[in-house]
Amino acid sequence: MHCVILCTYNGEKYLEKQIKSIMEQDREDFYLLYSDDGSTDSTKAILQSLQEKYGRRMRAFPRPMHSGSPAKHFLSILSALAKGEVETDNLEYIFLADQDDEWFPDKLSKTISVIKEEERKFGESLPILCHTDCSLVNSRGEILAKSYRRYQKLPGASYRFSRLLLQNHVTGASVGINKALLQYCKEIPAEVKMHDHWLALLANCFGEIQYLPCASYAYRQHGENVLGAKKASVLKECEERLSASKEKDKEDTIHSSYRALFAQGRELKRLFGDRLPEIKRKVLEAFLSLGGKSRLGKITTMALFGIYPYPLYRGIGAMLFLDS
Repeated sequence: MHCVILCTYNGEKYLEKQIKSIMEQDREDFYLLYSDDGSTDSTKAILQSLQEKYGRRMRAFPRPMHSGSPAKHFLSILSALAKGEVETDNLEYIFLADQDDEWFPDKLSKTISVIKEEERKFGESLPILCHTDCSLVNSRGEILAKSYRRYQKLPGASYRFSRLLLQNHVTGASVGINKALLQYCKEIPAEVKMHDHWLALLANCFGEIQYLPCASYAYRQHGENVLGAKKASVLKECEERLSASKEKDKEDTIHSSYRALFAQGRELKRLFGDRLPEIKRKVLEAFLSLGGKSRLGKITTMALFGIYPYPLYRGIGAMLFLDS
């Protein structure tokens, strides 16, 4: 049996359509484990109504208090599953879902096929994460881009650990993982950039990340999104980087983002430092050392260990603005 984790918060506008798309997958060997983080709109009523409709195929996760963020929301459920605190019905694979997207009918089937193939090659004890592309739609469901990755100018499958420390290419709503990776989720990091980034780091350090280069769901872009999908533009990003040094708010936002990445890196070292492969431990230590270096020292270390994002202009921007 497989588990789809759905986290909600004031998602009444698109929630019913999303749940319908999940429950109408081309396979039925899964259940939807949903968790609401204190919604004040009609989200809870929608969930209750749909649970009555779908019965045991929808189950509520008991949440005693607010999680505080989408990342902690998802990670707390993964931790509970890993610790056996939730009934699992012979749990095999786990998938993440956002409240305002819309899944394509074969999303689960395609992802499961990839994970199973990797387990046939390397064994079920190897932690595996599979993620996919997605299409981008507006609030009315009209297509803005057939490929989110091309829209964002992201590489198809670049999982170099040194790059992943700074730049995440794994979109949480596309993720499927096996039980072996779930076991690394027992401890919740005190600070984390995003749950998908954390899972990607764990999979990269201890197992495999596989990318399925096709859209498996429609990512809905609308005014209430926590994280938006702004089209990548070389000229626009360079302009924003250059202007940031003159505008305090923009500069603070950039530095805040980098500080969150360093905090996440410190948590990775605290929780798993003694279990990391030696080469990755050295890269992580180099990354965390950047805060105490001069600008030239940072640039030299980043270049030496390959600690910079893709493409080149983003890497240059990181070298100019990175601050822990």
